[in-house]
Amino acid sequence: MGKGLLAIAVVFVATVVGSTLAFELKTASTHESGVEPWALQRMEFVSWNNDRWTAWVKDDSFEHTPEESGYWHRHSNSSLAFINWDGEPWQAKVAEGSFILAHRGDWNMPTESVSALHYLDWSGQKQVRTLAQLTR
Repeated sequence: MGKGLLAIAVVFVATVVGSTLAFELKTASTHESGVEPWALQRMEFVSWNNDRWTAWVKDDSFEHTPEESGYWHRHSNSSLAFINWDGEPWQAKVAEGSFILAHRGDWNMPTESVSALHYLDWSGQKQVRTLAQLTR
């Protein structure tokens, strides 16, 4: 009986260790090759009112998902309101393979065409996402 339990325990531990090693090897090879899973094709950003959102691009629109679903819900929108690295409010739209930015969402003032969004994530860290990284 004791040998049977010992054998089961060894098989269990070997399975856990093997699975962990396989995961670590796959994760390392994914990062080295530059191919990332779709789950990383998103941005976790802070909106103008300091709410936390997750977004990605689908069919040239931003898909928005709030961190907390109280008043807000998941939706699609042609623009995205975010805080940039300097703490300034900007609004982005997708146009002709890049992003068009309007400071404070004022589309009547001069706009900027950029290849990547420079935004603050949920923890206040500076992040960069290109259109290719956000498109699903």
